[in-house]
Amino acid sequence: MTTPPSAPGSRTHFGFGAALAAHALLVEHRANEGWQPARMAPRQTGAVPMGSGAVQYGLSVFEGMKAFRGPDGKVHLFRPDRHAARMRASAERICLPPMPEQDFVAHVAAFTRAQEHLVPPHGQGALYLRPTLAAAEEFLGMRPATYHVFAILATPVPRPASKPIGLAIEREMVRAAPGGVGAAKTGGNYAASMLAAERAKAKGLDQVLWLDAFEHRYLEEAGVMNVFVALDGRVVTPPLDGTILPGVTRESCLALLRGLGVPVSEERIALDELVAAQQRGQLREILGTGTAACVVTIDRVLGGGIELRPTSTELAQRLRAALEPIQDGRAPDPHGWRVKVDAVRAPAGMAERSAEA
Repeated sequence: MTTPPSAPGSRTHFGFGAALAAHALLVEHRANEGWQPARMAPRQTGAVPMGSGAVQYGLSVFEGMKAFRGPDGKVHLFRPDRHAARMRASAERICLPPMPEQDFVAHVAAFTRAQEHLVPPHGQGALYLRPTLAAAEEFLGMRPATYHVFAILATPVPRPASKPIGLAIEREMVRAAPGGVGAAKTGGNYAASMLAAERAKAKGLDQVLWLDAFEHRYLEEAGVMNVFVALDGRVVTPPLDGTILPGVTRESCLALLRGLGVPVSEERIALDELVAAQQRGQLREILGTGTAACVVTIDRVLGGGIELRPTSTELAQRLRAALEPIQDGRAPDPHGWRVKVDAVRAPAGMAERSAEA
Protein backbone atom coordinates (compact mmCIF):
# COMPACT_ATOMS: atom_id res chain seq x y z
CA MET A 1 0.00 0.00 0.00
CA THR A 2 1.32 3.42 -0.93
CA THR A 3 1.48 5.90 1.93
CA PRO A 4 0.41 9.42 1.01
CA PRO A 5 3.03 12.11 1.55
CA SER A 6 1.00 13.83 4.24
CA ALA A 7 -2.03 13.11 6.35
CA PRO A 8 -5.52 14.45 5.61
CA GLY A 9 -6.08 17.76 7.30
CA SER A 10 -2.47 18.87 7.04
CA ARG A 11 -1.52 22.10 5.31
CA THR A 12 -0.06 20.14 2.39
CA HIS A 13 -2.44 19.05 -0.36
CA PHE A 14 -1.34 16.54 -2.96
CA GLY A 15 -4.17 16.31 -5.47
CA PHE A 16 -7.94 16.46 -5.37
CA GLY A 17 -9.35 13.37 -3.67
CA ALA A 18 -5.97 11.78 -2.94
CA ALA A 19 -6.13 12.04 0.87
CA LEU A 20 -9.37 10.39 1.95
CA ALA A 21 -10.45 10.53 5.57
CA ALA A 22 -9.86 7.26 7.42
CA HIS A 23 -13.50 6.96 8.51
CA ALA A 24 -16.79 7.08 6.65
CA LEU A 25 -20.39 7.37 7.70
CA LEU A 26 -22.43 4.31 6.70
CA VAL A 27 -26.20 3.86 6.61
CA GLU A 28 -27.78 0.60 5.42
CA HIS A 29 -31.13 0.28 3.68
CA ARG A 30 -33.00 -3.03 3.48
CA ALA A 31 -36.12 -3.43 1.39
CA ASN A 32 -38.26 -4.77 4.24
CA GLU A 33 -36.76 -2.65 7.02
CA GLY A 34 -36.02 0.75 5.51
CA TRP A 35 -33.12 2.97 6.57
CA GLN A 36 -31.06 1.82 9.54
CA PRO A 37 -29.24 4.00 12.11
CA ALA A 38 -26.01 5.58 10.91
CA ARG A 39 -22.62 4.46 12.14
CA MET A 40 -19.06 5.65 11.79
CA ALA A 41 -16.63 3.01 10.60
CA PRO A 42 -13.21 2.68 8.96
CA ARG A 43 -13.56 3.58 5.31
CA GLN A 44 -12.60 0.09 4.10
CA THR A 45 -15.63 -1.32 5.95
CA GLY A 46 -17.86 0.07 3.24
CA ALA A 47 -16.46 -2.08 0.43
CA VAL A 48 -19.08 -3.02 -2.19
CA PRO A 49 -18.94 -6.68 -3.38
CA MET A 50 -17.95 -7.38 -7.00
CA GLY A 51 -21.29 -9.09 -7.57
CA SER A 52 -23.31 -6.11 -6.35
CA GLY A 53 -25.79 -4.16 -8.41
CA ALA A 54 -23.51 -1.13 -8.11
CA VAL A 55 -20.57 -2.91 -9.76
CA GLN A 56 -22.47 -5.07 -12.24
CA TYR A 57 -25.18 -2.62 -13.34
CA GLY A 58 -24.01 0.83 -12.28
CA LEU A 59 -26.67 1.18 -9.60
CA SER A 60 -25.07 4.01 -7.66
CA VAL A 61 -25.37 7.78 -7.33
CA PHE A 62 -23.31 10.36 -5.50
CA GLU A 63 -22.99 14.02 -4.58
CA GLY A 64 -20.06 16.41 -4.34
CA MET A 65 -20.36 19.19 -1.76
CA LYS A 66 -18.22 21.18 0.63
CA ALA A 67 -17.88 22.19 4.26
CA PHE A 68 -16.06 25.43 5.08
CA ARG A 69 -14.58 26.93 8.22
CA GLY A 70 -15.82 30.47 8.76
CA PRO A 71 -13.86 33.41 10.16
CA ASP A 72 -15.15 32.51 13.64
CA GLY A 73 -13.73 29.00 13.36
CA LYS A 74 -17.17 27.40 13.12
CA VAL A 75 -17.85 24.92 10.32
CA HIS A 76 -20.76 25.18 7.91
CA LEU A 77 -22.09 23.36 4.86
CA PHE A 78 -22.88 25.10 1.58
CA ARG A 79 -26.41 24.46 0.26
CA PRO A 80 -26.85 20.94 1.66
CA ASP A 81 -30.59 21.07 0.96
CA ARG A 82 -29.98 21.38 -2.80
CA HIS A 83 -27.52 18.50 -2.76
CA ALA A 84 -30.06 16.44 -0.83
CA ALA A 85 -32.75 17.18 -3.40
CA ARG A 86 -30.44 16.36 -6.30
CA MET A 87 -29.38 13.04 -4.77
CA ARG A 88 -33.00 12.13 -4.21
CA ALA A 89 -33.80 12.83 -7.87
CA SER A 90 -30.74 10.87 -9.03
CA ALA A 91 -31.69 7.89 -6.85
CA GLU A 92 -35.27 7.83 -8.10
CA ARG A 93 -34.08 7.89 -11.72
CA ILE A 94 -32.11 4.66 -11.39
CA CYS A 95 -34.34 2.78 -8.95
CA LEU A 96 -32.44 3.34 -5.71
CA PRO A 97 -34.24 4.04 -2.42
CA PRO A 98 -34.30 7.83 -2.03
CA MET A 99 -33.10 9.06 1.33
CA PRO A 100 -35.40 11.70 2.87
CA GLU A 101 -33.76 15.06 2.31
CA GLN A 102 -33.88 16.02 5.99
CA ASP A 103 -32.08 12.78 6.88
CA PHE A 104 -29.46 13.41 4.19
CA VAL A 105 -28.63 16.82 5.66
CA ALA A 106 -28.57 15.41 9.19
CA HIS A 107 -26.16 12.64 8.20
CA VAL A 108 -23.85 15.00 6.34
CA ALA A 109 -23.79 17.45 9.24
CA ALA A 110 -23.13 14.69 11.79
CA PHE A 111 -20.31 13.26 9.71
CA THR A 112 -18.78 16.69 9.22
CA ARG A 113 -18.86 17.33 12.97
CA ALA A 114 -17.02 14.04 13.51
CA GLN A 115 -14.42 15.02 10.89
CA GLU A 116 -14.20 18.70 11.83
CA HIS A 117 -10.45 18.42 12.47
CA LEU A 118 -10.02 17.80 8.73
CA VAL A 119 -11.67 21.05 7.66
CA PRO A 120 -8.87 23.43 6.55
CA PRO A 121 -8.40 26.79 8.28
CA HIS A 122 -10.59 29.63 7.11
CA GLY A 123 -9.66 30.80 3.63
CA GLN A 124 -7.34 27.86 2.93
CA GLY A 125 -9.78 25.43 1.36
CA ALA A 126 -12.67 23.19 2.29
CA LEU A 127 -13.60 19.65 3.27
CA TYR A 128 -14.96 18.03 0.13
CA LEU A 129 -17.75 15.58 0.97
CA ARG A 130 -18.83 12.68 -1.22
CA PRO A 131 -22.21 11.20 -0.16
CA THR A 132 -22.72 7.98 -2.14
CA LEU A 133 -25.64 5.57 -2.42
CA ALA A 134 -24.93 2.14 -3.91
CA ALA A 135 -26.76 -1.15 -4.44
CA ALA A 136 -24.72 -3.56 -2.29
CA GLU A 137 -26.79 -6.73 -2.77
CA GLU A 138 -25.01 -9.37 -4.86
CA PHE A 139 -27.10 -10.67 -7.76
CA LEU A 140 -26.99 -11.16 -11.51
CA GLY A 141 -30.14 -10.02 -13.26
CA MET A 142 -31.77 -6.75 -14.22
CA ARG A 143 -33.85 -5.67 -11.23
CA PRO A 144 -33.67 -3.17 -8.38
CA ALA A 145 -31.59 -4.31 -5.43
CA THR A 146 -33.01 -5.06 -1.98
CA TYR A 147 -29.95 -3.99 0.02
CA HIS A 148 -28.19 -0.64 -0.31
CA VAL A 149 -25.50 1.32 1.50
CA PHE A 150 -25.33 5.09 1.87
CA ALA A 151 -21.84 6.31 2.71
CA ILE A 152 -20.10 9.65 3.10
CA LEU A 153 -16.41 10.06 2.30
CA ALA A 154 -14.32 13.17 2.86
CA THR A 155 -11.10 14.73 1.62
CA PRO A 156 -9.61 18.14 2.45
CA VAL A 157 -9.05 20.27 -0.65
CA PRO A 158 -7.34 23.61 -1.27
CA ARG A 159 -9.05 26.67 -2.69
CA PRO A 160 -9.87 26.11 -6.38
CA ALA A 161 -7.21 27.31 -8.77
CA SER A 162 -8.11 30.30 -10.93
CA LYS A 163 -5.97 29.21 -13.90
CA PRO A 164 -7.88 29.31 -17.23
CA ILE A 165 -8.55 26.01 -18.97
CA GLY A 166 -8.95 24.84 -22.57
CA LEU A 167 -11.67 22.59 -23.99
CA ALA A 168 -11.69 20.17 -26.91
CA ILE A 169 -14.90 20.17 -28.95
CA GLU A 170 -16.27 16.60 -28.93
CA ARG A 171 -18.29 15.77 -32.05
CA GLU A 172 -17.99 11.95 -32.07
CA MET A 173 -18.93 10.86 -28.56
CA VAL A 174 -21.89 12.01 -26.47
CA ARG A 175 -22.24 12.25 -22.73
CA ALA A 176 -26.02 11.82 -22.60
CA ALA A 177 -29.12 11.85 -24.81
CA PRO A 178 -32.70 13.00 -24.18
CA GLY A 179 -34.55 10.43 -22.12
CA GLY A 180 -31.34 9.09 -20.63
CA VAL A 181 -29.72 9.65 -17.24
CA GLY A 182 -27.76 12.81 -18.07
CA ALA A 183 -29.41 14.75 -15.24
CA ALA A 184 -28.55 12.07 -12.65
CA LYS A 185 -25.24 12.23 -10.81
CA THR A 186 -24.41 8.59 -11.44
CA GLY A 187 -21.08 6.96 -12.17
CA GLY A 188 -22.07 5.80 -15.65
CA ASN A 189 -22.13 9.37 -16.91
CA TYR A 190 -18.55 9.88 -15.81
CA ALA A 191 -17.43 6.55 -17.26
CA ALA A 192 -18.98 7.55 -20.58
CA SER A 193 -16.98 10.79 -20.59
CA MET A 194 -13.59 9.38 -19.57
CA LEU A 195 -12.18 8.47 -23.00
CA ALA A 196 -13.10 11.83 -24.51
CA ALA A 197 -11.45 13.60 -21.58
CA GLU A 198 -8.27 11.59 -22.03
CA ARG A 199 -8.20 12.39 -25.73
CA ALA A 200 -8.59 16.07 -24.93
CA LYS A 201 -5.66 15.94 -22.52
CA ALA A 202 -3.53 14.21 -25.18
CA LYS A 203 -4.13 17.29 -27.34
CA GLY A 204 -2.84 19.57 -24.60
CA LEU A 205 -6.30 20.67 -23.45
CA ASP A 206 -7.93 20.22 -20.07
CA GLN A 207 -11.42 18.92 -20.68
CA VAL A 208 -14.21 18.38 -23.20
CA LEU A 209 -16.94 20.62 -24.53
CA TRP A 210 -19.92 18.29 -24.88
CA LEU A 211 -22.47 18.91 -27.63
CA ASP A 212 -26.02 17.60 -28.02
CA ALA A 213 -26.53 13.96 -29.01
CA PHE A 214 -28.50 14.51 -32.24
CA GLU A 215 -27.05 17.46 -34.17
CA HIS A 216 -23.69 17.81 -32.40
CA ARG A 217 -24.33 21.53 -32.55
CA TYR A 218 -25.62 22.80 -29.22
CA LEU A 219 -23.49 23.26 -26.09
CA GLU A 220 -24.28 21.04 -23.12
CA GLU A 221 -21.55 20.76 -20.48
CA ALA A 222 -17.87 21.63 -20.17
CA GLY A 223 -16.19 18.51 -18.88
CA VAL A 224 -17.44 18.08 -15.32
CA MET A 225 -18.82 21.61 -15.18
CA ASN A 226 -21.80 23.58 -16.37
CA VAL A 227 -20.98 26.22 -18.96
CA PHE A 228 -21.89 29.93 -19.26
CA VAL A 229 -21.29 32.22 -22.25
CA ALA A 230 -21.07 36.00 -22.04
CA LEU A 231 -22.08 37.82 -25.21
CA ASP A 232 -22.58 41.53 -25.75
CA GLY A 233 -24.99 42.64 -23.04
CA ARG A 234 -26.14 39.22 -21.80
CA VAL A 235 -25.13 35.86 -20.37
CA VAL A 236 -26.50 32.51 -21.55
CA THR A 237 -26.32 28.99 -20.11
CA PRO A 238 -27.83 25.77 -21.54
CA PRO A 239 -31.25 24.85 -20.10
CA LEU A 240 -31.91 21.88 -17.83
CA ASP A 241 -33.49 19.62 -20.42
CA GLY A 242 -32.61 16.30 -18.82
CA THR A 243 -29.27 15.82 -20.57
CA ILE A 244 -27.06 17.93 -18.29
CA LEU A 245 -26.47 17.90 -14.57
CA PRO A 246 -28.42 20.54 -12.60
CA GLY A 247 -25.36 22.00 -10.92
CA VAL A 248 -25.74 23.58 -7.49
CA THR A 249 -22.97 26.05 -8.35
CA ARG A 250 -24.76 26.76 -11.65
CA GLU A 251 -27.95 27.55 -9.73
CA SER A 252 -26.03 29.74 -7.30
CA CYS A 253 -24.37 31.67 -10.14
CA LEU A 254 -27.71 32.29 -11.83
CA ALA A 255 -29.03 33.81 -8.60
CA LEU A 256 -25.88 35.91 -8.14
CA LEU A 257 -25.91 37.18 -11.73
CA ARG A 258 -29.51 38.27 -11.39
CA GLY A 259 -28.67 39.95 -8.10
CA LEU A 260 -25.84 41.81 -9.84
CA GLY A 261 -28.26 43.03 -12.50
CA VAL A 262 -26.64 41.00 -15.27
CA PRO A 263 -29.17 39.86 -17.93
CA VAL A 264 -28.99 36.06 -17.95
CA SER A 265 -31.09 33.43 -19.69
CA GLU A 266 -31.28 29.66 -19.94
CA GLU A 267 -31.43 28.73 -23.61
CA ARG A 268 -29.80 26.56 -26.23
CA ILE A 269 -26.43 27.82 -27.48
CA ALA A 270 -25.28 26.71 -30.93
CA LEU A 271 -21.55 26.35 -31.51
CA ASP A 272 -21.77 27.96 -34.95
CA GLU A 273 -23.53 30.93 -33.41
CA LEU A 274 -20.57 31.41 -31.07
CA VAL A 275 -18.22 31.32 -34.06
CA ALA A 276 -20.31 34.03 -35.73
CA ALA A 277 -20.44 36.05 -32.50
CA GLN A 278 -16.64 35.90 -32.25
CA GLN A 279 -16.32 37.13 -35.82
CA ARG A 280 -18.57 40.08 -34.94
CA GLY A 281 -16.54 40.80 -31.82
CA GLN A 282 -19.48 39.90 -29.56
CA LEU A 283 -18.10 36.78 -27.82
CA ARG A 284 -16.80 38.10 -24.53
CA GLU A 285 -16.28 35.13 -22.24
CA ILE A 286 -16.87 31.41 -21.66
CA LEU A 287 -16.69 29.97 -18.18
CA GLY A 288 -17.38 26.78 -16.27
CA THR A 289 -18.98 26.31 -12.85
CA GLY A 290 -18.91 23.37 -10.45
CA THR A 291 -18.42 22.40 -6.82
CA ALA A 292 -14.77 21.43 -7.26
CA ALA A 293 -13.79 24.27 -9.61
CA CYS A 294 -16.11 27.01 -8.30
CA VAL A 295 -15.88 29.38 -11.30
CA VAL A 296 -13.19 28.96 -13.93
CA THR A 297 -12.37 30.86 -17.12
CA ILE A 298 -12.33 28.90 -20.39
CA ASP A 299 -9.86 30.73 -22.59
CA ARG A 300 -9.82 28.43 -25.62
CA VAL A 301 -12.23 25.99 -27.28
CA LEU A 302 -10.72 24.02 -30.15
CA GLY A 303 -11.69 21.28 -32.57
CA GLY A 304 -12.72 20.53 -36.14
CA GLY A 305 -11.27 23.71 -37.53
CA ILE A 306 -13.03 25.87 -34.92
CA GLU A 307 -11.06 28.06 -32.57
CA LEU A 308 -12.82 30.15 -29.96
CA ARG A 309 -10.59 32.40 -27.88
CA PRO A 310 -12.55 34.72 -25.59
CA THR A 311 -10.38 37.49 -24.21
CA SER A 312 -12.29 38.70 -21.16
CA THR A 313 -12.23 37.25 -17.63
CA GLU A 314 -14.46 39.92 -16.07
CA LEU A 315 -17.56 37.77 -15.56
CA ALA A 316 -15.62 34.91 -13.95
CA GLN A 317 -13.89 37.34 -11.63
CA ARG A 318 -17.18 38.99 -10.64
CA LEU A 319 -18.89 35.68 -10.00
CA ARG A 320 -16.00 34.25 -8.03
CA ALA A 321 -15.75 37.45 -5.98
CA ALA A 322 -19.46 37.18 -5.21
CA LEU A 323 -19.63 33.42 -4.57
CA GLU A 324 -16.49 32.53 -2.61
CA PRO A 325 -17.06 34.99 0.28
CA ILE A 326 -20.56 33.59 0.76
CA GLN A 327 -19.24 30.04 0.65
CA ASP A 328 -16.48 30.54 3.21
CA GLY A 329 -18.38 32.93 5.49
CA ARG A 330 -16.63 36.22 4.75
CA ALA A 331 -19.75 37.88 3.36
CA PRO A 332 -23.40 38.07 4.43
CA ASP A 333 -25.58 35.20 3.29
CA PRO A 334 -28.80 36.79 1.99
CA HIS A 335 -29.93 33.55 0.33
CA GLY A 336 -29.56 31.34 3.41
CA TRP A 337 -27.11 29.02 1.66
CA ARG A 338 -24.84 28.37 4.65
CA VAL A 339 -25.89 25.80 7.26
CA LYS A 340 -23.82 25.51 10.44
CA VAL A 341 -23.19 21.87 11.24
CA ASP A 342 -23.77 22.51 14.96
CA ALA A 343 -27.28 23.72 14.18
CA VAL A 344 -28.39 20.42 12.61
CA ARG A 345 -29.78 17.76 14.92
CA ALA A 346 -27.92 14.45 14.80
CA PRO A 347 -29.77 11.44 13.34
CA ALA A 348 -31.29 9.03 15.85
CA GLY A 349 -28.64 6.69 17.24
CA MET A 350 -25.78 8.55 15.60
CA ALA A 351 -24.16 9.94 18.77
CA GLU A 352 -23.99 6.56 20.48
CA ARG A 353 -22.67 4.80 17.40
CA SER A 354 -20.12 7.51 16.68
CA ALA A 355 -18.77 7.09 20.18
CA GLU A 356 -18.27 3.38 19.52
CA ALA A 357 -16.30 3.97 16.29
